[in-house]
Parts: sequence; structure tokens; C-alpha cells
Amino acid sequence: MRFSVLGPLQVLSLDRPVAIGGPKQHILLALLLARSGSTVPVPQIVDTLWPRRPPRTALAQIHSRISSLRHILGAETIKTVPSGYSLTPSPGAIDAQVFEAEVSRAIALRAAGRHGEATAVLRTCLGRWRGPSAFQHLDGEPFDREAGRLEELRLFALEHRIGADLETRDAAELVPELVDLVAAHPTHERFHHHLMLALDRSGRRSDALNAYLGLQRRLAAELGTDPAEDLQRLYHQLLSMDRGAPDRRQGRARPDRGGPAGPFANQLPPDIPDVIGRGSERRIVVDALTAGSAAPQGTAARAVIVSGMTGVGKSALAVHAAHLVRDSFPDGLLYIDGSAFPRTEEGLRGVLGRLLHGLGVPEEEQPGSWALRQDVYRSLVATRRVLVLIDNVTEADDLRAIIPTGGGSAVCVTTQVSHLAVDGAVRVPLDVLGADESRALLSSGLCPGRFEGQGRRLDEVLAVCGGLPAALRAVGNVLAARPHWSLEQVAAALTGARNPASRLSLPGRSLADAFDEACGRLTEGSRRALSALAALEVERLTPGTAGLLLGCSGTAAAALLDELTDRNLLRPVPAARPQEWAYAMHALLRAHLRATLPDALPTTLPNSAYRGNCGQFHLRYRNSAEVGIP
Repeated sequence: MRFSVLGPLQVLSLDRPVAIGGPKQHILLALLLARSGSTVPVPQIVDTLWPRRPPRTALAQIHSRISSLRHILGAETIKTVPSGYSLTPSPGAIDAQVFEAEVSRAIALRAAGRHGEATAVLRTCLGRWRGPSAFQHLDGEPFDREAGRLEELRLFALEHRIGADLETRDAAELVPELVDLVAAHPTHERFHHHLMLALDRSGRRSDALNAYLGLQRRLAAELGTDPAEDLQRLYHQLLSMDRGAPDRRQGRARPDRGGPAGPFANQLPPDIPDVIGRGSERRIVVDALTAGSAAPQGTAARAVIVSGMTGVGKSALAVHAAHLVRDSFPDGLLYIDGSAFPRTEEGLRGVLGRLLHGLGVPEEEQPGSWALRQDVYRSLVATRRVLVLIDNVTEADDLRAIIPTGGGSAVCVTTQVSHLAVDGAVRVPLDVLGADESRALLSSGLCPGRFEGQGRRLDEVLAVCGGLPAALRAVGNVLAARPHWSLEQVAAALTGARNPASRLSLPGRSLADAFDEACGRLTEGSRRALSALAALEVERLTPGTAGLLLGCSGTAAAALLDELTDRNLLRPVPAARPQEWAYAMHALLRAHLRATLPDALPTTLPNSAYRGNCGQFHLRYRNSAEVGIP
């Protein structure tokens, strides 16, 4: 059984039309097809069948018509769910879904430079339309919305079909069709762009310039806007007659796409020249990424996850390793900063748009929806060798759409969430630096002898920084920018500050802001419990101690401590007893949380109550020895 909605609704069996009943049953089937694969709630069915006043027997009539459709289409085609009904036809049974898949395939072919094949696919999928609109002759919001979406996709496919034809056919043959399209869509900028190219390549440059001026006047009068930047560039290019050497065989100038895969893309941030320490971690990342780049095409891409607390140097290590393995990925080095995009469909659309641009797909040739962009992206990377660095990931959902496919590619992820899951990933957790590495990082870039005779002050600064690379670099930057400052001044500013993290500047923000961002991803209860634990002058916590302080069981406290550890806000350390673990908080984070405690939580008075994540939190004791801290 096949369903055609790209025009009037039609049901076919063995290429013969199938009668589906009266008008109401016709509308009901169309609604189920418009929402294929999703549940259609009963209230929406009622509103669609009877938009003004439903009869008292509406539910009984719906049930009867569903039964009739099952008899015609097959009992398993329409499923009943608690809130309504769902139609799940076999793959390829709905012409609209086949159309969408073929458009995605054609866009991938164009991006790979296979314009002739793309044209053939696009002509086939556009030929599936049997009328001027989808769900023709059906009224109602669900049909209008789906018909509008499919119409936008049809125009998008038409744009690309003509764009591919401009690469393979005589441009003069396309002018009549484009003139008709511009007349039918007078403000459609891509059709005007194609018309200008076709006219110019046909030796009609003045007509091409007039086409632009006509669009410019129309947009200004009707919308108060100017043509898009690419149209403006094309206009000025034609106006100045600076078009490069034309390909006389086709009458056009061919762009250099750098081969089938397009020009090499390097979206990586600049490398850090003085990566201190991390030798073993660097080797693990490099080995894992290069092993992935040499895998067969039929296998999955290799993944590496670099995790650790805020400021520990995850991004620096990942970027440095990515630059080291550059030669293993000849088709491109792609980069996404997860924190720069909202966790919405629009954000995902932007992420995929950036990746496609890096793979050589111009923005104007990219599909509008994120789902179609995902299809094009996966098609492109499946046969290429690219490295994708995904920085600052917070949730596994952020990764699913952009993990590269194909064994020739690899992905490197940085995250503060230790339990982030990627199948087959090599995990590289980062801890703070040791004393020698901390001293080397702090002095990196400074004049030799800057710390002579200031051993005690140096130790004070290193103690405040606690081996955190971001803090050490911030102090080093201050010393480099102010050569007249002594280490004593820096030590005094840090040790005398209630919140040293606010004095340590990172690019674009302070370390305190970075801590706030990390804690902001917690639930409200976990965030308040973390602040409660920070309120105590305690370096290590056991689950039993945390349960006592938070007023909950040791089991509940252990679960909370593990959650905070997974977020790298705590770190496990050996406890006093063998085979037991305690949990420690970095001193800079503790000081920051103590300086920003909610509701001025007291840190010195006993017997004060605080509602935490596990229950009632009691600050009964201030001295760690009184509660048996190991």
C-alpha cells in the first residue's frame, strides 16, 4: 500500500487507486498521514473533522472510521495509543517521505561536486509532485502547516536542481524557466541569483544587472530590506566585469573547490605553544585519534573524551592534540564550541550549518531544517577523513547529531561531565598539575629569575592556585603584563581576597564566572547542597560525614557526592581507612561558593539549619575533627 500526498490524497495498491470512503474518512486518513509516525490526539481529530460544532457521537464516529481504515489498509497500519492514534506505514510508502530523502541525497551529491547525479535525483523527486500543493483540496491547520513545509522543501529542491544545471548545462537553456519562476516568486532571492548567473553566462550582462535592480526596488518597497549579501556581491562583481577567466565550453567561470571534498577546512582555535605537563595524556589522545583515522570505512569513527573540572585545561589539551594529528585528516579539521549554541533545534541547526560550511557546503545551499542538515552532514563525512573537535559538551544529546560516521574520521570531545557516554570512546580524565608542573606553568613566558628570593611568596601563590592551569595562567598573565609587580603583591591580593577566583581572569570572563556556569548546570537541590558542603572548613568528606551534615542517610549522601564528582565539582581521594574513598573540593571553588552562599548562610555559628538536597542540613560543628573527618 502506497500513499501519495504531493497533490490530492491518493492511496494505491499495486499501482491501482484504492477507495477510502467518504469525505470525513478521507480527511481522517490525511491527518494521520500528515502526522505519520507521531500520535494524533483525539481532540485534534475532533477539531479537524468538525471545526465548528462536533456532534455528540464524535468519538463513536472516529472509532468507526478508524476501524474502516484498518479494514482497508491493514490492521497493523493504524495503532491505538492512550491519547489517540498513530499511522506507521512501511518505509517508502509515503511519497512525501521519499521526496525528503531524495532531496537530502541530492544535496550531498552536490556538496561532493557530483552535479550531474544530483540533477538526476532532483528531477526524479520533483517529478513526484502531482499538483500545485501537498494535501490539495484539504482545509485545516494541520494540512496547511505540513503543505507549507513541503512547499518550502520543493522550492529548495528546485533551487538546487537549477544550481546543478548551471554547472552542467548551457545557461541560455535555463533562462526561460528562471524568468517564469521569478515572475511567480518576485521576492525569491535564490531564483534571482540563478537568473542573474544564467543571463550573464548567456552574454546578457545588462539584463542580469537589471534583474538585480528590479529585485532591489521590490524588496525596498514591499519589505524595506536590501538583497542578501551574496546577491549584492554578484551584482558588484558583474558591474565591475571582474569575473576571472570564463570556462568557454559552458560559458561560466568555475570555482576552485579543491577536489571532490572541497578546500581543506581548519576551524580549530590556535594551538597553545607552551603546553606544560600532560605528556602521558597527550600521547593517549594522539594515539586514539590517529588509530581512528586509519580504520576501515565500514567501522565507526573513533572517539576520545577529555574530562575534568573547570579550568583544568581540557580544551588546551584537545586543541593541541588536534593540531598534532592534522596530517592524519586530509579532508578537514572541524570545531564546535558547545557553549556557544543553545540546546534547541535552532542551536543544532546552527551547529550543523557550521560543520557543513567547513565541509564546503555554502550556507545558501544548506537545507533549512536541522534533520536534513544532519542527513547531508552524515553523507559527507561517511567517506571522508575528518577530525571533529566538540568543545564544552554538557549532555550526550548534544553529540548524537554530530558524531562523524565512517572509520576514516575521529571525534574529540571535552566535557566537565565524567559520565558522558560515547560508544567505544577512549576516556582521558585530567587532574590538577603537580608542584613542579605548576611552577613551570606559572613561570612560562616570564623573564628568568623573576621569582628569585621570593620562595615563600611563590609557595603562597601556588597554594592558592592549587595546580589549576587556568588559575596559574591567569597569574602568569598578570605578572607578564605588569613587570613592575612583585610576587608579594600578587600573593597579598590573592590570599587577602575573600573570593580569589574573582581576581583570576580568563579570556572573556573570570574564573568565578566559569565556576558559576559549571554549578548552574546542577539541579537547584544539588547546587544548594554543594554550597552547604563548601560552607564547612573541611578538606575531605566521607558519605557518612556528608549525610550527618546534610541530615540524610549515608546512601543518599553517597549518591549526591557521586553526582557532584561526575560533574567534576568534587574529586575522589583515598580515605583514612583502606579501600574507602573520601571526596575533596578544590580550594578555589570552595572559596568561591563560600563567598556566594545563598541567603548569607552562616559558616561560623553552630546549630544553624540549612535545607540541602538530602534533607535538613545542620551546621552543628565547625571543626572537622569533631565530625570525624579523616
